[in-house]
Amino acid sequence: MSVIIPTHNRPDLLRNTIKSVLEQNFENYEIIVVDNACSQDTEKIARSFAIDLHQRSVGYICEPHPGLHNARHAGARAAKGDILLYIDDDVVADKDLLIETFKYYEDPSVGCVGGKILPKWEIEPPDWIKSFPKWYLSILDDEDGPKEVQWLYGCNFSIRRELLFNLGGFNPDAFGDRKLWWYRGDGEIGLLRKVHHAGKKVLYNPKAIVWHFIPCARMTAEYFEDRAFRSGIESSYSKYRYSKEAFNAVKLTFHASVFGIYWGAHTILRLRDNIKHKIDASYNKARCLYELRLIFDKDLRRTIREDRWLK
Repeated sequence: MSVIIPTHNRPDLLRNTIKSVLEQNFENYEIIVVDNACSQDTEKIARSFAIDLHQRSVGYICEPHPGLHNARHAGARAAKGDILLYIDDDVVADKDLLIETFKYYEDPSVGCVGGKILPKWEIEPPDWIKSFPKWYLSILDDEDGPKEVQWLYGCNFSIRRELLFNLGGFNPDAFGDRKLWWYRGDGEIGLLRKVHHAGKKVLYNPKAIVWHFIPCARMTAEYFEDRAFRSGIESSYSKYRYSKEAFNAVKLTFHASVFGIYWGAHTILRLRDNIKHKIDASYNKARCLYELRLIFDKDLRRTIREDRWLK
């Protein structure tokens, strides 16, 4: 098994992630840290864990092209394991994460396995957060399972290496640079669509656990607005990718106008300082601007139509 940790400028959290993976109740696995255009001492941190007490190596590679999907694919190319486990650089893994993930791959019909993602709050969260879906903070705490599911979250996500390559990899995902947000897609969700289409099972095991660090900065209306904006981009991407709807300028302008009306309405209502209206305004703003951008941006249209991001 190969544990792949894509990272972008979170050195302090990365240390805890690597340490937790080194302490697994499992044998015969490697760790690969993928530096995704970091400006900080990621390589130095990874090298500091180069050999642990059990002589397990921590590999380091640099992927200069920004984008979480690029980092994930770089890790897959370097990996030696038949099973790839992806975790984020801000999680701490339970000691049984690997064994609880790996054991289900004895069934050849299983293509992906994911697990529980519990919050590790920096401070007590405000009450208003409870009114929003847990996916805003990538929390997955379903107690039922193991069971077949439609979706998993990418910060605790495993897949057969051969299957990942056969399916063309992850669709575009998170970019650290806000200017590149327009080119994100549906990431692991798009990959899971392909896994299901290939007839492979996707399993959720609640005993495969990570704790996801949630800092104060994510417990703000501003963060939720950004998350809703990115969700709007993903929704528009999915609409055109899976419906194969033509990029017709007249229709795009019409759709943009509809989302613009919703954007305006929620913007007016947000003057009451209602957090939900702020977030709804941000989502519809993204949908409106994405539709308009499709009229002029050939690279964006090409991104939507691309089928294979891992070659």
